[in-house]
Amino acid sequence: MVLSDMSEAMEIYERARKLGTRDYNTHVSHGENGHVAVLSDRIGQCDILAYLRQPLREITLSRVVGTYTASRAQSFATNFMPLLPVRSEFGAKWARVCNAHLNEGLKDAITVYEYMWKYYVIEGNKRVSVLKYFGAATIHAEITRIVPRLDDESDDARRWYAFLEYAKKGLFQELELSDADKYERLYRQEQRLLAALPVGAELPDFNRLYGLFESYCREVDPTLPPGDTFNEYLHIYGFPIDTPTDEVRDRIRRLQPQIKLLDNPEPPMLILDNEPEEPPRFKLFGSRRTPHIVFAYGVGRTETNWLGAHERGRLAIEEALSDRVTTSCIDGLTAENAYELLSRDAADADLLFVTTPAFLNPVLRFSIEHPECLTLVYSPVQQDHRLCTYFGRYYESVYLCGVAAGLCTTTRKVGYVTPKLATKRYTSDINAFAIGVRTVCRDAQIFLQSRGVDPSDNSTCEQAVRHLASLGADVVLTPVYDNFHPADLPDDVFSALCSVSPDGTPLQCLAAPGWNWDAFYLAIAENYLSGSLDILKIGRRTDTPVTGFWWGLGSGVINFTYTAGILPPTTENLLRYLRGNIRRSLYNPFHGPVRDSEGVLRVVPHEDLRPMEILRMEWLVDSITPIV
Repeated sequence: MVLSDMSEAMEIYERARKLGTRDYNTHVSHGENGHVAVLSDRIGQCDILAYLRQPLREITLSRVVGTYTASRAQSFATNFMPLLPVRSEFGAKWARVCNAHLNEGLKDAITVYEYMWKYYVIEGNKRVSVLKYFGAATIHAEITRIVPRLDDESDDARRWYAFLEYAKKGLFQELELSDADKYERLYRQEQRLLAALPVGAELPDFNRLYGLFESYCREVDPTLPPGDTFNEYLHIYGFPIDTPTDEVRDRIRRLQPQIKLLDNPEPPMLILDNEPEEPPRFKLFGSRRTPHIVFAYGVGRTETNWLGAHERGRLAIEEALSDRVTTSCIDGLTAENAYELLSRDAADADLLFVTTPAFLNPVLRFSIEHPECLTLVYSPVQQDHRLCTYFGRYYESVYLCGVAAGLCTTTRKVGYVTPKLATKRYTSDINAFAIGVRTVCRDAQIFLQSRGVDPSDNSTCEQAVRHLASLGADVVLTPVYDNFHPADLPDDVFSALCSVSPDGTPLQCLAAPGWNWDAFYLAIAENYLSGSLDILKIGRRTDTPVTGFWWGLGSGVINFTYTAGILPPTTENLLRYLRGNIRRSLYNPFHGPVRDSEGVLRVVPHEDLRPMEILRMEWLVDSITPIV
């Protein structure tokens, strides 16, 4: 649009003034100030710690909210539209700026103060007003950042100081987050994404990138503020570089259930037994007559390892339901290729099992983009991921192993070997074992060996067992390793309780915890076919909380076996009695009182820990001695 004379610019001014007058009257009618904000009203000189000059850059016009002086503010409504009469000097000047914008473009930068993620104009108010009228997204600005004195009582001040620290090294100079702690996560994500870019790739203007994202958010109106939404977008999708505008908008829309979960976290719903809800009278999903079930594995699956046990579960589905479902598997998932492989090989799946928790982010992205596929991840329930999970109450079986250890030890010293993990280690199994030992042997010592135990090298378990034996332990629960050949070792177990010689040689298998993935996967597949799991797919788009399957001994997913004849028959009766009561949910191993290693009472007398407290347990009971 090119204007031939000033009369047309004056007509545009009149339209802009009507918008300003309407905005002004709306605010005044609600008892609010109808003019743009004034910086001096927000902060006094005695409250300012420093002024920091910033490099010339584009700023987002939506963040320009006011003026430096009160006299300038009287000319504009809160939306920065003009208020003064058309036939005023101000009106003529505004029209000339408008004419220049449409004929030549506004090239000169404005001058602003930046305070708490907002901009207040020192020079260039009419340029801001004209560009806002025409819907421009950004404007070049010379910026002076105001640093207020830190007020420990102010959450906003703490957030601002966290932002200032982030801004020294981060990519985005306008990104406001709702919590100070989120800036560190934002920076870690930036570094991860930058490292993944091709070497020598031309980097975009990140501030402009975020400004455009904010404009898309205003169109979509997400649950979280734009900064928090962008933080989650980066977490799942990465930088929106070369991503079509419509696709970014669609992704923001699809992210809403996940974003809502972060904004209003709800207690997850745990399904503790295989007792599905009454199936619906008609099928809501899965129009196909033969649903397709896909299993996704990480690297290194063999017939006998942990991933191979899950594969046997898939084969059990094929054998039992071959006339009603089809199945396939994907091998070799890594954090880098998981999304690509799932998108390629599971896009047509009706039910997807991801058998490792290491790929939560790419799996969440796949799940968001394929809502018709019910995706289940082997993992403890994730309160910050809108993903259905499945796990097992393994601690129930390990508690019984602890009871067996307490009954069998003669030195009153027992050991527990577990790998040293780089990620967070939940401790319900370790604590249940120790409680089981002390249930029948009050003065027993329980040694916990994780130092030097590498989850990728099972020979380190052998070294750990030998070390525990040197401390006097004569009974040890350990992962199975290559040279682990005690008598009566059951097939298909990954850990076992055994007696050991003084030099650490395994002698006799006493008991073993185990998993029965055939029973779990077959039960889930049958529930899917009956329609009992449809609510989980509906819930991804509604307020249904995050759901986790957490089945135990009673469902048959978790096993406990012991070697008959090692203990007197009456003592074996105790193990059978406890196993039966746990199966029927009549006994909880975490029955109080229970104290942690710091002496804190974690479970009060005559009370049981609730399921989520067990699932998220990170402390150790007071009877455990860690080997450090």
